[in-house]
Amino acid sequence: MTHLFGPVNSRRLGLSLGVDLIPRKTCPFDCIYCEVGPTTRRILQRQEYRTEEILAELEDYFRGSPPVPDFVTLAGSGEPTLNLGLGRIIKGIKRLTAAPVAVLTNGALLHLPEVRRELAPADVVLPSLDAGREQTFQAVNRPHPDLSLDLLLSGLKALREDFTGQIWLEIMVLKGINDREPELAALKAAIAPIAPDKVQLNTAVRPPAEDYALAVAPDELAAVAAYLGEKAAVIASYARSPNAPAAYGDADFLAALARRPMTARDLAQALGLPLAQVQHMLDHLKNHGQVTSGLHQHQVFFRCHTDADQP
Repeated sequence: MTHLFGPVNSRRLGLSLGVDLIPRKTCPFDCIYCEVGPTTRRILQRQEYRTEEILAELEDYFRGSPPVPDFVTLAGSGEPTLNLGLGRIIKGIKRLTAAPVAVLTNGALLHLPEVRRELAPADVVLPSLDAGREQTFQAVNRPHPDLSLDLLLSGLKALREDFTGQIWLEIMVLKGINDREPELAALKAAIAPIAPDKVQLNTAVRPPAEDYALAVAPDELAAVAAYLGEKAAVIASYARSPNAPAAYGDADFLAALARRPMTARDLAQALGLPLAQVQHMLDHLKNHGQVTSGLHQHQVFFRCHTDADQP
């Protein structure tokens, strides 16, 4: 399938069926930490992106009566709220399955009332907020020129007023950039009026778009969580769901690696497979030129081979 991936085990969402709503790296941001790579189309204008194809794939998938995932997650390689079909897709999922719907978003378009209306049937919205100061927002998220931190925050506050589901706010904490007291104090002040149900802390554990986007140590991330309050927690390692599929082929590996670089252990956990089996498959795909590997923070990460990998 072109637009669906998984189900895979997610650190935050359990067994998650992913739905990719947007062409690769079409986004209002060009975040320095993005594991998918630099943004190639930095846009704000919403468009229709193959909504009927996405709905058809979802119908085909659920027609087979698969195990109900913990979540159907609208995410992928770009910003899902850019798709004008967002609302129809959420409603379509609700007709097909009892699984709750989660939407991963950078929050850039939440200031638009129509986007918040389309998100209303979702069960969980997981927006991002990486800065409480304009200068840091510009440095970390590198937004479209028409976006400001004030506009982003206004959208997050409006979402809290309009949305009856859960809001799980993710913060990417980067060493030497937004991990010191003045930055954290500004973030804490910005979070308060949003009143998220959870504040989830992450760091650059996978290869980022920019080499200077560095991860903070686990103990430092735990200290940030303590500073931000009782709703804040470091995103924990996930365990295999008992409903995880037992077997995968080349296409499943390539689909996962096309969306983000992963270690062999990442893939083993995500796909619910033995590490040795995953490593064997990765070696096979690498030998056939379908994946490449590289070292980042003393770990070997694999990614799907693209034309950009050519010498």
